[in-house]
Amino acid sequence: MYVRQAVDRGDPLVIGGDGRADSPDLEEGIVIDIQLVQSNEVKNSMGMEKRGLERAIDWFHNNNLECGMLLKKKVLAASRQSACGQLSKWAKSLTNHLYWVAASTPDGDGDLMWANWESVENHIHNKHEDHNDLFPSCAHDTLEGDERKKKRIKRGSKASEKISNIILSKQMKRGIPKLSPLYQTSQIEAFHSTVNHFAPKMVSFSYYGMYCRLMVAALHFNETTSRVQACETKKHYRINTSTHTPVKVEVFMCIVLITGSITGYVTSLMSETIASVEGQVQPSAARQPPVSCLPEIQSPPLCSNFVHPEKDEAVLSFRARFRKKEASV
Repeated sequence: MYVRQAVDRGDPLVIGGDGRADSPDLEEGIVIDIQLVQSNEVKNSMGMEKRGLERAIDWFHNNNLECGMLLKKKVLAASRQSACGQLSKWAKSLTNHLYWVAASTPDGDGDLMWANWESVENHIHNKHEDHNDLFPSCAHDTLEGDERKKKRIKRGSKASEKISNIILSKQMKRGIPKLSPLYQTSQIEAFHSTVNHFAPKMVSFSYYGMYCRLMVAALHFNETTSRVQACETKKHYRINTSTHTPVKVEVFMCIVLITGSITGYVTSLMSETIASVEGQVQPSAARQPPVSCLPEIQSPPLCSNFVHPEKDEAVLSFRARFRKKEASV
């Protein structure tokens, strides 16, 4: 249904993906496609994500979908070193600044993003002016309260060297200008959590078994992602506060409560399955064929590349190992 609606709209999709190669629409917040890749289909595990991405893009093109945009804790670790404990108090501030860098640059100007990010290296050393040509001074007002009391880092100290190396690293220099100002990948992380529920990593599944579990996870995620914020009355929405203390630093969070889980898709799925098995599906002009998504060719099992010994030989080898252990004792 979504594919047909997207084709009718004709607008390019804004999609995102990650190591599992699922591709949510970041505007609608739903999973569009899933690609399952086994490690023996490519030269090494590093190529799995690329292969999944290639298949997803091919799937979009085959279904006449246009992709308009594709998106892809070192501070705390440094704070555990001697004479660097004060860095832990800056971890949350640096994270907030990273989000601000992206959100404050809606046109996606990479040079301006880097200038904004680079300024925080001066900020933590209590320097708020003469940063660079694109962003000469900090945008914040006069610091008050906890921000004013927060101890700045002294230039030349070990902590200063560690935090500056992190902020101005080559990795940050490459990544900051590529930040997405409008779309974030939180929906992808939420979907990964749903996948872990339906397909736990500690359990092994067959190829089609794993694929079907991924599809059910996508159905469940798409059904529940449109839930709205729960409310007690028409004017009072429900919000919870939570406090946790990572590395002895108190952090307060506001959590928006949403309505209960929706599982109506289960009834529809069961009805369609039973009707299909019993041969009760009647063709009609109003009924459109489903979009093909099941892989046509199943990849060989991972163990197919190994030589399987005869059972008797395997048992003798297993017992021999135990006899060697008993002899050594």
